[in-house]
Amino acid sequence: MMKVSFFSEVVIMSSITIRGCCIGAGRPKVILPIVARTEDDILREARRLSALKADCIEWRADWFSDALDAAARRRVLSGLRAALGEKLLLVTFRTKAEGGETSLTPQQYADFCGTVCVSGCADLLDVELFPNQEELPALIGQAHKAGVAVVCSSHDFHKTPSRTEMVTRLTAMQQAGADLPKLAVMPNSPSDVLELLAATAEMAEQHPETPVITMSMGALGAVSRLCGETFGSAMTFANPGQASAPGQVALDVVNEVLDSLRLE
Repeated sequence: MMKVSFFSEVVIMSSITIRGCCIGAGRPKVILPIVARTEDDILREARRLSALKADCIEWRADWFSDALDAAARRRVLSGLRAALGEKLLLVTFRTKAEGGETSLTPQQYADFCGTVCVSGCADLLDVELFPNQEELPALIGQAHKAGVAVVCSSHDFHKTPSRTEMVTRLTAMQQAGADLPKLAVMPNSPSDVLELLAATAEMAEQHPETPVITMSMGALGAVSRLCGETFGSAMTFANPGQASAPGQVALDVVNEVLDSLRLE
């Protein structure tokens, strides 16, 4: 699935190709979140977003009022796959501990991930690092067995950890088998944004075994969502009308800037 190439002394970060979309090469791939409460609203939003210039749609299932109902989850997943066609589908249950809407027990979280994997509808599954440290290898293995790529995520909504700590988290995700380590942190100063970008560049240069997704949140960190091709973040989240995290930039602005900053 992934390949690392070396040309002279330049390191090319590995890439993942899913449904013809190459994540980790060239222009960062754009993700649009769906944050809706009801099945009808989720699928209506999916049909709207399917026509927009973006590569991937994220279903934030923690917003779904019937998220703990396995049958309802299956219906939504099937409807999303039909609505999105060949656009990538990332499924995320963001727990309250990581900034989401709802808390789950470890068993409920595992059951949710299991439903996603066996559905045959998702291309990528978000698995949180810290709440699932013991279960992480099993959750990632289950996803891979079902042909689902794993975005392993870690969030800090209060601060930006040290560069060493950020790199440590991302490499731990790689070692656990994640296909796309993801880190989102909150800056309290411009230097915090620089630390996040430096950690991203360090991953690209010294740990290129997987692509990574990184972002500095809030208005102060918005620039980090637009310069991924330069520093090494393979995907970015854009705001299609309702943001799922602080600092997400409007889709039309994201596309314009990403096109303007292309390195190829």
